[in-house]
Amino acid sequence: MEYIFINPVVANMYVKEELDALLLNNGYTRIEVENDWHKIVKEKYTEALKLAGKPLLDRRCPLAIDTASKYVNKEEAIIPEIDPILIHCGIEIANREDLKGKKKVITTPCESLASYGNKKKLKDTVFISWKDFLKALNSQEKIQAKSLEASPIPPGYFNGLEAKITSISGEEAIKEHFENKLYKGSDLTEMLYCKNGCNNGDGVLLINEKK
Repeated sequence: MEYIFINPVVANMYVKEELDALLLNNGYTRIEVENDWHKIVKEKYTEALKLAGKPLLDRRCPLAIDTASKYVNKEEAIIPEIDPILIHCGIEIANREDLKGKKKVITTPCESLASYGNKKKLKDTVFISWKDFLKALNSQEKIQAKSLEASPIPPGYFNGLEAKITSISGEEAIKEHFENKLYKGSDLTEMLYCKNGCNNGDGVLLINEKK
């Protein structure tokens, strides 16, 4: 038996009981995190803003950072050493005593987060996009999935912080924003590479689509 964490995007695509049954029938027990990493990561950014002294860039999306960093140097802005929310979830699960020595799978909505997570080399823990997980599963079972109109964590994650925040999503919007140095007018630039959120990630695949 292996243990699996389903990211929030995928979790919202299915009826929980149906998804859990599919996983169990294929040798996976679904697990959840014990800490509220959404809240904790936001608190980390709150503290980073207090210390920054220059524009801060949202580091939750690896592809967004890869795109923006081509136009920014360390003297102009700060990219904080704060891991994405899903990576924090994986680290917690990898280090849990009750799961020690057992294989763990962390599903992601995109390839970049899977790659980012696997570079951590967490013991007995693998990050994999939902699309690739389904391909590897190769199950004949079918359960109904739905496309998501919006991400469970849409643009606006940092709303409420006492700072001047700019929120952008999509590759072209990120390029334009940083080519024109618009980030200099904000305390924090929120960035998501996929337009409008991770529900449009390249690792999201409905189980009733052709693989």
